[in-house]
Amino acid sequence: MRAIVVALFIGAVPAQAGAQARLRVELVDTAVLQARHLTESSGVAASARVRGVLWTHNDSGDEPRLYATDSAGHDLGWVRVTGATNLDWEDMASAPCPGTATPCLVVADIGDNARRRPFVVIYELAEPMPPLAPSDTTRQTSIRSAAVLRYPDHPHDAEAIVAEHSGTRLIITKELAGQPRVYRVPRRTAPQRAGQVDTLQFVGPLNLAPSLPRMRLVTGAAVSPDGQILVVRTYSSLHFYRLHGDSLPTPLTAPGGLPIPVVEPQGEGVAFSGPNRLILTSERGSANHALVSRLRVLGMPRAEP
Repeated sequence: MRAIVVALFIGAVPAQAGAQARLRVELVDTAVLQARHLTESSGVAASARVRGVLWTHNDSGDEPRLYATDSAGHDLGWVRVTGATNLDWEDMASAPCPGTATPCLVVADIGDNARRRPFVVIYELAEPMPPLAPSDTTRQTSIRSAAVLRYPDHPHDAEAIVAEHSGTRLIITKELAGQPRVYRVPRRTAPQRAGQVDTLQFVGPLNLAPSLPRMRLVTGAAVSPDGQILVVRTYSSLHFYRLHGDSLPTPLTAPGGLPIPVVEPQGEGVAFSGPNRLILTSERGSANHALVSRLRVLGMPRAEP
C-alpha cells in the first residue's frame, strides 16, 4: 500500500488506562535515510554483529539486496542476497539461526496487495558483515534456507514477520476489516526439496482493532532482545504483546495500541535496538524522503522467570 502519509503529534504519548498505564513511548530523534536507492524502507533489523548498524530493504521492485544504515540515516552501502528474489519483501528480523548461536536475518517476501499469490517465501541467511562505505556495493551473501509457504484457507496480504528466538516463525496478516490473523511456519527436520510447498498453521486472531480511517493496519513486527516481548506496528500505532513460544501472543496494551509520536511518510519498519529502544523506518510515500526514528519505551514489563 503506497502514497499514504501518516501525520501524528510529536512528543510523549498519554499512558493507557488501567493495566496498561505503565507503557508509553517517547520520540528520541528522527533522521532522513540517505541511501539513494533506498526509496521504500519496508522492514528493518538491528545488526547483532556490529553495534549501531541497521539493516533494511526496499519494498517490491528492487533487486534482492540489504542496505546498511544507522540511526542517523547514513548510507553504509549494500549487500546482494544470492539465491533470493524480491517479489514483495515486506519485513525482516534479526534472530539466532535455528539450532545455533549464529545471528541470522529473516527476510519475509509476503506482500500480496491483490491477495492472489499461490505461495509466499521466507528467507533466512547468516548476517553478513556490513559494507564499509556507500561505494561498497559488491558484497554478496547467500541464503541458508528458503521456506515456500501457502495459507491453509486463501491468500492474504501480510507485512509482519515474527522471528521468535527459539526458532518459531509467525506471519501476521494485514487485514482491512476484522482482526489480523496469526499463522505459524511449520518446523522442518530437513530442508524443502525443489517444488515443495509447506502449509502455514493458523494460530488465531491477534488482539488488535484494525481501522482504515485511523490507518491502524499491521505493517511490521519485532521481538525484544530477551525474546519475551513482541511489538506490532501499524501506520499509526504500536501494540505490545507477551510472547509464549509458538502460541498466540497475549496483549500488554489495549486493542487501539499506543499512538506513534513521530511524523512519518508511510511508516512500515520496526525493530528493537535495545531492551527499551525501538527503531522505526518509513517509505517515502508522497514525501521526497524516507525516515528513520528512535523511540524510547517507558514501563517495559520485566522478563518472566
